[in-house]
Amino acid sequence: MKKIIQTTFLSVFLLQPVIANAGKRMAERHNVGGYIDIGITTPHTFKSDSTPRPLSFVSPSISVLPKNAKAIKAADAYFDRFDATTAILLIEDGKILYEGYRGKGNKNSEFYSMSIGKSMTSLAVGKALCNGLLPSLDVTAGSVVPELMSSNLGHATIRQLLTMSSGAYKSVSSGQPKYKNGVGLNPRNSKPFKGHTWPIRLGQASVSEILWGKWWEQVIGKNSNVPGEIFSYKSNDTLSLSKLIERLSGNTLATYYDKNIWSEIGAERDGHWETDREGSTMASAGFQISLRDWGRLAIWILEAREKNDCFGNYLKEATTTQIAISKSKTSSFTGYGYQWWTKTWLASGFYGLGYAGQMLAIEPTNKKILLKFGYRYDPRSGSEIIKLFRNWNK
Repeated sequence: MKKIIQTTFLSVFLLQPVIANAGKRMAERHNVGGYIDIGITTPHTFKSDSTPRPLSFVSPSISVLPKNAKAIKAADAYFDRFDATTAILLIEDGKILYEGYRGKGNKNSEFYSMSIGKSMTSLAVGKALCNGLLPSLDVTAGSVVPELMSSNLGHATIRQLLTMSSGAYKSVSSGQPKYKNGVGLNPRNSKPFKGHTWPIRLGQASVSEILWGKWWEQVIGKNSNVPGEIFSYKSNDTLSLSKLIERLSGNTLATYYDKNIWSEIGAERDGHWETDREGSTMASAGFQISLRDWGRLAIWILEAREKNDCFGNYLKEATTTQIAISKSKTSSFTGYGYQWWTKTWLASGFYGLGYAGQMLAIEPTNKKILLKFGYRYDPRSGSEIIKLFRNWNK
């Protein structure tokens, strides 16, 4: 596949040391509680397990090993240096090495993910493939959801949607297109929103309207590339996958995820996933659970990935490079899988990344996991947390 020629969106992922823009932020209360009490839509609720999966700490003899002791010290220092950080979790071989909270973050918080939700969507697609709902990743999305045929979202294959290569539009901000007259209406200033996330949350737009309805008609630069030609980060590729799961299963993406993934991780607390006014899941964002349940989920991903079965093989593909990204000054990442970031010169492993510096990092060779949440990106905060992960993995 050809390499990307469009990379400006990557600054949202905050991983290049030279970035000086500290404007990427969200309210702290939303980072640690989400938006479920703000919008008019009703989120999907994930229920806790009656017998949660045990999640204990490593033994003292393991925590004092030089590499682990340095990682613990580095995590404490990171909190002090980047004070918008609300939580960090380090897990080694299924056990907690470090668990820390600051500010409004605590063990009862639901840590809201922006684009890590895209990686969660990939898990559901893998289950649909392996459960026989989806015959192949190489069928076109439009063959399942005919409404998508009005754009390259429908002409692209499922694999191309997974690798952000649909060519449906040119991304201008956080994976979203430019809208001719904006979307919806901001109640604070009576001006249209530039993006579609808040309008969906406020019930002013639905996922279907964003993908093929009235708001799609407002998109500037439709069908900017041939499907499969280049990687270009787009939220609508992920929203299309949500509609795909919905059409194949007869359930929303969140419901399908609940039955096929959430039910297996042994969660100790409830969680949520945002929806639109029609009940469709906001696949590109809005997934929120407690920090420890994020850890359980990451452990489950590692264990499932090691199995020699359909889903395990899907995860191996999903978390290794399927499309290359050209080097840029705004990101250290040069590889992408199926809604997972897969290659950075800063560290090994694969990553779910989100706005304001959210990160789920997994190194499968030594079963190490790092989770980090925060409500503001500060210069170097992205590169420094990856370096912490790299040094811990050396």
